[in-house]
Amino acid sequence: MVHFYYIFCKTFVKRYFGILMSLHRSIIKPLLSAPLALAELQPAAQVSLPTLRKAVQELIDARWIRVVGQAEANGGRPAMLFGLDDGLHTIIGVHIQLPGIRLMTADLNGGILHESEVLHGEVPSPADVVQMIVEYVAARRAQFSDRRLLGIGIATPGFIDQESGDIISVGRVSGWGRFPMCRRLEGLTGLPVIIANDIDCMAFAEFQHTRQPFDRNLAYIGFDEGVKASLFLNGALYKGSFGNAGLIASHLLHVKDIPDRQQVHDALTIMGVNQRFDRELAERPASSRAAYAAIDALKSRRKRFQAILQGAVDGLPICRGIADTLVSVLAAAVANIIYIVQPDLVVMGGFFSTIPPELHAEVKAAIGAHLPHLIDNHCIIQQAKLTSPNSAAMGAAHHFLQEYITNPDYDLFALTSSGGGR
Repeated sequence: MVHFYYIFCKTFVKRYFGILMSLHRSIIKPLLSAPLALAELQPAAQVSLPTLRKAVQELIDARWIRVVGQAEANGGRPAMLFGLDDGLHTIIGVHIQLPGIRLMTADLNGGILHESEVLHGEVPSPADVVQMIVEYVAARRAQFSDRRLLGIGIATPGFIDQESGDIISVGRVSGWGRFPMCRRLEGLTGLPVIIANDIDCMAFAEFQHTRQPFDRNLAYIGFDEGVKASLFLNGALYKGSFGNAGLIASHLLHVKDIPDRQQVHDALTIMGVNQRFDRELAERPASSRAAYAAIDALKSRRKRFQAILQGAVDGLPICRGIADTLVSVLAAAVANIIYIVQPDLVVMGGFFSTIPPELHAEVKAAIGAHLPHLIDNHCIIQQAKLTSPNSAAMGAAHHFLQEYITNPDYDLFALTSSGGGR
């Protein structure tokens, strides 16, 4: 009888605290998007107002949330608005750029407390990346010893094993196959690690920055060394089996009036645009190259890409020809995505967020020309608002926080300031 009573009490306590923790998570989750009043939190919490008030106070005491203002008054006493408390918890965001690694430390609201770029211009090995992250974690733990580090969010190109978090492959570099990135870092740092595709992370950062509600069907078109569509359907990111759904394959893309498959391929990568610029400049007589000297002198292919597109706006013939191809290829790719998914909003991001607005207008018009009026009139196409070089690392931190909040394995109320609270 005593044994039965012990088992009963243990089970009851476990279920009670599980339900209570679930309540806390249901309160924090909507606050990731915007501050809310108690009355706005109650539908998500699905508990009585006294129970909700008690849980909110517990989260305030644990410094997960705080009062951030007051709602607009409608004749009565204005309600308090609750938002995330940015004073205690931190998250490390990492963008494995290849070349280079970008690292940052953020608070719960996405505020950047520290940022760093290492191995600039180099393509490190997986072991090098692990070592750099471990060293960065140690330095930030020392720097922010009064804060609680929750864990590490990683943004990476390539294909990811959804179960283990292993990087399966990164097509554009060698030596990045079947590497257990998350397990290796968790073992060395004692922190939880969550990994996602880098374009998906850029999308997270953009939609968080613009406070975009995820109850709409959204598409984020990320342009870098390839073009990928991040799709948020029915409120959730669609990842596919290999964490990289939405890739645009140039060899499968038909672009009217561009029979040259190499031109189509080149237009879909920053490297390809640079290589076409180099080829066409080399074919020009020396007397006509002076106008391109400033672009040609740039060492960073990303800066050269931006300069080439600005050159198109300025009327430089080589740049204009490259831009015309880019507009046609992107329009065909994005119009196909819109046809298939029929999203409410399409955001052109990645390095496309930095192109001149004149070219964005050209791409938008070219996409519309491929679509029937019904779909064209429904879908909003806009340029990304967030242009920070930290956008993928910021998105990785935000993605980590979303996963941390919803995963019952992570302890919201761990007291240590240096552990991961797992």
